[in-house]
Amino acid sequence: MKQPAPWPVRLAMLFVLASVTPLVSAQLDPLQADGAATEQPPSQPGERKFSFPLAAIQSSLQQMGAYRGARLPSLDGFVEVESAAVRDYQHPYYEFKVDLKPLGQEQTLVSVQANVSAWYADPQGNNSGYQKFKSNGRLEADLLDRLSTFLTRNKSVSTLEVERQIEAVHKQQAEAERRAAELEVRLQAAKSSGDTDTKREYVEVTVPEVPVFSAPESGASILLRAQPEDEFEVLDRRGSWWRVGLEGGRSGWIQTSRVKSNPFAGTRRSAVEDRMPAVPAFTIIRETVSPFSGDWPRLKDKQALYVWARPDGSLTVAAGEKLRFAEHVFMERYRQAVHDSRNSVEGIVVIFLDQRGGVAAANLDDIHFWVEGSLTSQAFVKRCSLDPPGAFSALKNPE
Repeated sequence: MKQPAPWPVRLAMLFVLASVTPLVSAQLDPLQADGAATEQPPSQPGERKFSFPLAAIQSSLQQMGAYRGARLPSLDGFVEVESAAVRDYQHPYYEFKVDLKPLGQEQTLVSVQANVSAWYADPQGNNSGYQKFKSNGRLEADLLDRLSTFLTRNKSVSTLEVERQIEAVHKQQAEAERRAAELEVRLQAAKSSGDTDTKREYVEVTVPEVPVFSAPESGASILLRAQPEDEFEVLDRRGSWWRVGLEGGRSGWIQTSRVKSNPFAGTRRSAVEDRMPAVPAFTIIRETVSPFSGDWPRLKDKQALYVWARPDGSLTVAAGEKLRFAEHVFMERYRQAVHDSRNSVEGIVVIFLDQRGGVAAANLDDIHFWVEGSLTSQAFVKRCSLDPPGAFSALKNPE
């Protein structure tokens, strides 16, 4: 029978254990010893706490492009599906849903969920369509890691960016209040006169690329370039210049020799608009500008405006209705682009989020020829990229 160690030996063992225990505890909990850590372990997959205010996190995510979707090389390794089961899926695509929850003035909980979808090409041709997949967490973990690195390297830059955004919001608010007060005065004056329409004067642009300046001089900065049939309300006159009203309560100056008076402003529609039927009920939920990521030669590697559209009612939408809505978006966003002197996009892409999905893309030059009447609706549709073609049935538009 083994005898217990003498009491001096047992006392020495207790002393050794007491000396080692604090060291082990310190090694197991380094975050507790260092309160300056910017990132803490996630409470569950797709979540992470950062020691930064919510505004700094949001600004960093925007600079990183986290709110833009992108294509995947394949589904394999990114979703919870066996490799053999993804061979019939094409055009995999993902976008993030990011939720930010403030945990105090200097801490934010970031929750990320990757929404992955792909086109299923049924070998039998019966059940083809877009399908959604559950992410395996790889995309979420990668975004959170990149956010951690970005915050660490750009801490001071993020703070300055937030301050600039706050200052810009304050300026916009002050300008909006000033403009509202000005409009209120004009409204009261119009009501007092008893006639709000007959005293207004409008002018119409007759030639392409007419500059609208910020001041009544040809050396002033150009606010936009007007196109034929654009109409403006005349606000003031100064020699050979007219001050005209622009969108957003702004105004600009245009030379009187480049426009003509139009007493019927706002009553005329283009030939394309007259031919188009009523626009289906869709809601645009997001817009962003980024390089075109597809293989379509007319837009490959060029800047494009991406527009996400969701049906207002049932998720099942007729193919013809999606084509009509895509044409409507092409026309409206084209007009906005040609009036913006800072425009850099060369095409427009509409992504549909109905049950069947689909992507419609058009080159800005083709839209121009179509809107101006140089290209028929059928010819224009043939020049567009419709993916998959079955999601958009060509409508027989009256010529």
